[in-house]
Amino acid sequence: MRNVHPFLACFFVAAAAAFFTGFTGICGIGTVTAWGAAREEAAGAGGFTLEDFQTEEIDEFLSGLSGTYGETISFRGIMEELLAGNLDQAAEDGAKAVGEALFSEVRTNAALMGQIVALALVGAVFSSFSEIFGAGHLSETGFYVIYLCIMAFLAASFYASIQVAEEVAGDILEFMRLMLPAYFLAVTMAGGAITSAAVCGFTFGAISLVQGVVCGLLLPLMRIYMPLVLAANLFKEDMISRLTELLRVLISWTMKTLFGIVVGFHLIQGLVLPQADALKNSAAMRLVEMIPGVGSGAGAVSQIVMGSGILIKNTAGAAAVVVLLFLAAVPVLKLLLLMALYYLAAAAMQPVCDKRLVSCMAQAAKGHGMLLGIVGYSLALFAVTIAILCISTNASYYAG
Repeated sequence: MRNVHPFLACFFVAAAAAFFTGFTGICGIGTVTAWGAAREEAAGAGGFTLEDFQTEEIDEFLSGLSGTYGETISFRGIMEELLAGNLDQAAEDGAKAVGEALFSEVRTNAALMGQIVALALVGAVFSSFSEIFGAGHLSETGFYVIYLCIMAFLAASFYASIQVAEEVAGDILEFMRLMLPAYFLAVTMAGGAITSAAVCGFTFGAISLVQGVVCGLLLPLMRIYMPLVLAANLFKEDMISRLTELLRVLISWTMKTLFGIVVGFHLIQGLVLPQADALKNSAAMRLVEMIPGVGSGAGAVSQIVMGSGILIKNTAGAAAVVVLLFLAAVPVLKLLLLMALYYLAAAAMQPVCDKRLVSCMAQAAKGHGMLLGIVGYSLALFAVTIAILCISTNASYYAG
């Protein structure tokens, strides 16, 4: 397990969060069939419905991303599909979109990798013939010319990849900023007033912190890291490898620390604040049930209202994780494919090319892996946060 790439670990965490959040969202107070049977009764008793969850700003934001991600999705539509249990069609559409993006990226980037490998092979042939005729200086000059051309290709490709990572991180943060007010309102409707009031401010602060760290520190460091790696291979001596290693460790541990702080806070509050809400709601319901004549009916109505609020809250959480995965799917696919192509190019070049060229390609692949780690931690951070909130705030209903 120690050899697992950090991004893959983050992606598995996010996928697990999506599964458990979706499970609680659909099964938080019973099955989807039970919800369909009880929906009219809950509405008649003053229960909450999807119309009580405001999604206009969220849907407007998502519709504005249709040009970036290829198709328009609706947050309310996802919630309705989750409530109806129609997950097969959503999964099929998502797989189709990812498949189309995969083939598009293969066609686009395979040509770039082919040009780089061809250029490196031409340089290797030129260098070999120069050595045969004893022109050592000509061989070294030819290497530098080829290296500078490859360096230009790699720098342009990597800066485009940084732009992709910056855009997806910005989209994730903006979506969370729009979704959280409506979500914490749903938590309050579900009987989690104490939790909502205490956690809301911290979560918005965490969003601002993540945005500042990712967009203001880590991605600018990546813009410094890649030129240093490319420049280091211009020299036969090892001159700045310790500096590049320091930057790599700094970026990795910054994201891990940020992830641990935010998720750790939500885990701790999930052990305390929802239980306070549960105690408060349970005491109120027991007092209502003690009223002679109408107590039992009032208690049943309260349970139905709270149950409908819990279901809306959990469904909104599940839909939010689905949207997060959708927002990250295509950009992550681009970065993952580029990383794989760079490693393949390095493997193809190693038998015939100068080791400095091979190291340059391998370092470019590692740089894309670091970008994947940044995006993966950002995705997992908020997916796990939503999952914890969904599961922990169910205590209000179960206590009743």
